[in-house]
Amino acid sequence: MSDWGCKPHLIGAHQQTVSLFRGTERVDIAAFSGDVETDALRRDFTLNAIYQDVRTGEIKDPLNGLQDLRERQLKACGCAADRFKEDPIRIMRLIRLAVRYDFAIEPETWLAAVEHVQHLREVSAERVTEEFGRILILDKIDKALGLLDDLGYFQTCIPELARLKGLVQNRYHTKDAWEHTRHVVKNTEPRLALRLAALFHDMGKWETASRECNVWGIIRLTDHGYEVDGFKLEGKSLERWANKEAEVHGGRLDNYPDTIIVKRIKPSRATQRQHFEMVPDGKRHFLQHERESARLVKEILPRFRWSMVLPGGSLGERELEYLVGHHMLGTLTFMSELKGEMDQTKFRNKTRRFAWEIGWNGRVYDKQRIENLLDLWRADFLGGKQDATKNIDRLDEIQGEIKNACAFLVKRASLLDWAQFEEFARGKGLAGERFGQFKEQVRRQVMMDTKYRLTDPQFLEREYRFYWKPSSVTLSAKRN
Repeated sequence: MSDWGCKPHLIGAHQQTVSLFRGTERVDIAAFSGDVETDALRRDFTLNAIYQDVRTGEIKDPLNGLQDLRERQLKACGCAADRFKEDPIRIMRLIRLAVRYDFAIEPETWLAAVEHVQHLREVSAERVTEEFGRILILDKIDKALGLLDDLGYFQTCIPELARLKGLVQNRYHTKDAWEHTRHVVKNTEPRLALRLAALFHDMGKWETASRECNVWGIIRLTDHGYEVDGFKLEGKSLERWANKEAEVHGGRLDNYPDTIIVKRIKPSRATQRQHFEMVPDGKRHFLQHERESARLVKEILPRFRWSMVLPGGSLGERELEYLVGHHMLGTLTFMSELKGEMDQTKFRNKTRRFAWEIGWNGRVYDKQRIENLLDLWRADFLGGKQDATKNIDRLDEIQGEIKNACAFLVKRASLLDWAQFEEFARGKGLAGERFGQFKEQVRRQVMMDTKYRLTDPQFLEREYRFYWKPSSVTLSAKRN
């Protein structure tokens, strides 16, 4: 086979098949018992059990597959339950074929698929990943997600998604968390990395769903973290408030009612008598849900083998975590601009910083990451937000300016000559990690503003002084 340019692979635990690959082409060859009727009952669906005698051209159709093909119906060969027991991956294939070719599923075949969907957990991660990946890039992805949901696939294999059904969101949304997720996936281009990010982007909302509350008391560090008045606290900079009387504003988690996600903290009023209150008609919160979604993605990844099919392999999996964990960054960064508050000079500077911080991955400027994040942001924006249609022009303006900044940075990076910088750094005795840190500091400056040049010794000297000051990071941040 290799002499013909084909690479054979033996697959299938119950019905072994030799698959021949040549480039993107694939031909499957299975053993034949010699009896058409017997062999047909080992196939998956009747439309795949139509035979042709290669010697005479005669068509043999023992299970009326041609009739099912004319009626655009998917029907299991023989006993559907037996077919799915033999190879549960046929359940995923059933969904893919039904959606891709717009076929109906014969009732008994559907009921058997529902009954045996739990057996998909016994199938190798590689085979499930391949079929699920092919489903996710279908044009009619919303129909596919609906069928997978009705089948019980998510409840069985990704329960973190299933629990989004019926999860009420805040006043900015018109749909529950699951229907919103389906619309976001539908709004994306059929690229696997993007579709997966859309599917997983709000998975953390069940974990972080909360109602607005206030709590008063002394914040203390315990063996379980920071607490106040018996409530666990999750948030940033809590150590600043240790052993202090404080008023905490945040969200009490629906599903972990002993925990409060902190929104802000201020000194407590001495006259305060209450210890805790739910805010009447308080806001619905999903604070830090993007971070929780990324954590869940990391937990889910070992159930699959996405590195087989994502660009970059294992790097593609890490990119997926990044997209999910940062999907809110655009909205949070440009909140004022989305409301119509626009200062053109500040806006351009902000878009350039945004494009740089997202696109620079520490080695190269990754334009594809920017495009993926912008596409996910837009799909999320149009996935059932109350003011989406009213504000879409503002979003398009913001994203257009980010794309312009991205193009500028790509061109700017290609023009930089680091020879004089390296000579300067060596002259200062910088090497290894210190050399890299200084280079990143200088790189950011020259990428953000064209007035800074690598050939300017005064600029390099000034940056070197900032680099060696203990507060150089803070000063650099203030300058930018």
